[in-house]
Amino acid sequence: MTEKNNPDLFRPIDVPENLKPYVRRALVADCRENVDMVIDVRATGYHYLGWTWRGGWQGHVNGDTLFDSAIDGPLHMTGQIAKADVAVKIQHDVGQVFLEFTALGHFQLLGITGVQLLMQARAPHVLNPALGPYFDTLLDADATSTKDRITLLFNVLTQLPKHTIPAGIVSAVDRIEAADGAIKISDLLMELGLAERQFRSDFKSLTGLTPKAFCKTLQINQALNQLLKNKGGDLAGIAAQAGFADQAHFTRAFGDFLGGTPGNYLADIEITFVRFVGQSRQL
Repeated sequence: MTEKNNPDLFRPIDVPENLKPYVRRALVADCRENVDMVIDVRATGYHYLGWTWRGGWQGHVNGDTLFDSAIDGPLHMTGQIAKADVAVKIQHDVGQVFLEFTALGHFQLLGITGVQLLMQARAPHVLNPALGPYFDTLLDADATSTKDRITLLFNVLTQLPKHTIPAGIVSAVDRIEAADGAIKISDLLMELGLAERQFRSDFKSLTGLTPKAFCKTLQINQALNQLLKNKGGDLAGIAAQAGFADQAHFTRAFGDFLGGTPGNYLADIEITFVRFVGQSRQL
């Protein structure tokens, strides 16, 4: 990990029922003490909308700063992560909320595709200028409480016109998530009667990941969640439960994804990382 012993800033908050088809989770940080923390970032399979109204947030890829809230503004969308050194820096007294979208929710709500967000951190109204009039309400929200800001954010999202998704993609994502990624795409296509080339193109465009990469991401995060829950435990059993052929395949995939063996990784893990990745697959 980049920096150890980061404070446990984030807490889950309830998502309104009308937004649950689009937003999986919401996390808020409301800290009045100065912090200076760097968090290694890994893929969860899902995209995020962040609103930083107090403090600073920066996104870095391979040492380059892609987004700085002090320069680029308080709103940012973050996308899928390929193999790169990605880190987030949070500073000062932090007021911040993160929404974790469903696999297709970022497009359904905001009209922003996964490909637009791949390895990117950008303001949503920059990616889709039609969002400007809606998000201006948030940008003009001065001197309100954290609770009021969260309510305002949910109200703005509720008012947005929704974007439709091909039914086959929706069904495919539902099946993949139900299996926690342990599913053969060829079997899925046959079961749903989908044309392979069109499906793969639509899936990659909307989610930012190939179907195979999305499946692997869900498998690894599910396994990581099991490891955290059981504080290690039976690696062979966890590998089998996550759909890997054997423990060796699981260990290799875990290392490719998270950069270390399961045992070494758990010994070095930090709470903020757990909030976003370990708890992304809900048991």
